[in-house]
Amino acid sequence: MSVEDVMAMPEQDGWEYTGLKPRDGRNWVCSAYVAAMYKAAGLFGDMDIQSTEFATMDIYIMNLFDGGATRPDACVEADPTLPYCQLRGKYRIELPYFNSITPYEHMFEKCAINYPTYARDAGC
Repeated sequence: MSVEDVMAMPEQDGWEYTGLKPRDGRNWVCSAYVAAMYKAAGLFGDMDIQSTEFATMDIYIMNLFDGGATRPDACVEADPTLPYCQLRGKYRIELPYFNSITPYEHMFEKCAINYPTYARDAGC
């Protein structure tokens, strides 16, 4: 296989890596770890999802959060316009497309994240 072919393959959650002791075994970056926890908790049902294919933005754009929940008063006081709660910080956290995509089979396995805008290709 060419390097390009290998790079285009969706990484599988069960893959284990060797030769990097003491880090041998399964490896996740932070967003893939959160997706793996969502998967283990059953949030994806029986869908075929590879958590290792999830990037940071993917975690918060999935429609998994209760959009109708009433935010606590402290959240509203801190920022009345955000749909999520940010209590502290000098800068406002912007989460474009928050809670907007319903999870689907093989989610994000064929989706590029286009630097520097991080815009997704159509259909992703």
